[in-house]
Amino acid sequence: MIQARWLIIFFAVLGMSVPSFAIDWSLGGFPSYMRTRVRFIDNATAVDNGERINITDTTLRITPQLGLSDSVTVRAQVDVANNMIWGGATSGLFGESHDGAVLSDLRPDDRFRGAILTGDKAIQEDFGYFNVRMLHADIVLPNNLGFVRIGRQPFDWGLGILANGGHDPHSDLGFVIDRALWLKSFPAGAGTFTLVLVSDIWSGGDTLFAESGTGYDVLAAAALYNQQMGDINVTVGGYAFPYMHQNNIAEGALDLDRYAWYSGLLVLKAPAWSLTYEGHFMGGGEVEPLDIDIDYAFNMAARLEVMPSMMAQVSTIGLEAGWAQGDDASTPGTLEGNVLPFNAAYNVDNLLFKHVIPTIYNIEGSVTNAIYARLYANMQLSDNLGFTPQVLMAWNDETKAVSAFDRPPGIANDGSIEAEKYLGTEIEGTLSWTLHPGANLDFIGSLVLAGDGLTDLLEQQGAIDPDDTIWAFQTRLMVYIDQFMN
Repeated sequence: MIQARWLIIFFAVLGMSVPSFAIDWSLGGFPSYMRTRVRFIDNATAVDNGERINITDTTLRITPQLGLSDSVTVRAQVDVANNMIWGGATSGLFGESHDGAVLSDLRPDDRFRGAILTGDKAIQEDFGYFNVRMLHADIVLPNNLGFVRIGRQPFDWGLGILANGGHDPHSDLGFVIDRALWLKSFPAGAGTFTLVLVSDIWSGGDTLFAESGTGYDVLAAAALYNQQMGDINVTVGGYAFPYMHQNNIAEGALDLDRYAWYSGLLVLKAPAWSLTYEGHFMGGGEVEPLDIDIDYAFNMAARLEVMPSMMAQVSTIGLEAGWAQGDDASTPGTLEGNVLPFNAAYNVDNLLFKHVIPTIYNIEGSVTNAIYARLYANMQLSDNLGFTPQVLMAWNDETKAVSAFDRPPGIANDGSIEAEKYLGTEIEGTLSWTLHPGANLDFIGSLVLAGDGLTDLLEQQGAIDPDDTIWAFQTRLMVYIDQFMN
């Protein structure tokens, strides 16, 4: 019913606009694309030691926009096929000893897009294919009064480790929220100051800290300052959500009440390098009816990219590090961490933080209770062939960490079980072949060398003598519709 309502509104706007002959129809704004993936994953879950998963899925996402005038634009984002499963076979996926699913659409709360999970919740076949993710109006106010965006819209910030609308075509998940936003920029010294005020309602799984439930914030604000200092462009920003409330999370069992969320951002850009830092802090409030206090929670990440002029085939060398605080299970009355995992749409790799770790904790997210560092490079081997190698190393933040939101078969939450610090190392390579401008065929190989920490967590999930290596191979066809339209 909710999807039908958004669909009716979308076509009503289109129907009223077309007869005016005054619209500018395009697929601009956020990316429009079709993505088809074939994936083979080995040892990615602990349900059946040594299980192999192969699965094929397709996403068709279009982002139409209507330019009603120079000052008013209506934008939408529609999933025509939303990770539609064409086929697959596995010994454990979609329930024990199931042969896989055909022509089935997986919902956001199925958690398949960020993780390979088992059990009854793995699939819901009757959800349908059409999903309106975004529908909002962008209005430039007269008399230099600023900019307004009203409707279901994305929320992106910095690197996207937490606020991430999921627009990267290589990723999954992300969230959008129902928001009224006002933005205005002011000259400030040698730079520009921008103020943003928002009021939000979120529902249907599009929440910050859980996969389900509804919530709101009364009023939140963001501020950014930008200045060019010689060859370096400097942006400093922050936002504050001083009062947030969320109901019916964790499948309707829990509420988050009276908590606050703050973030800081620093971006430095120079002709030959760039540095981005993003950090988040959440504190206050409590989890009801468990009467658990939210003491504090942190996550942060930094990325340094260098464009080496002396290496013709290497366009970028990057170093990234991140931390998502874990919760110490030996203090069950206080929640110190694990409520701020990285957004599942944040691309760190395609195996460890996309499948293995979310499966172990049975919560959606990317980096959860972990510290990581990765080194990568973007290389152009020929006119039509690119290669991106990366190496990632990860450690547990808390060795007795579980979340208050873990659900079976999550690991024990009484603090009696401990895992070693070192999780493992992932080696990954992506070979990208440009078949035609706007059409790429990627081949991705991933290998995780499990450390003692990852082995401990797999054993706690029920695996007997887990394998030391976890591997995956993915073929990905990307067709960028916008490029074909231009």
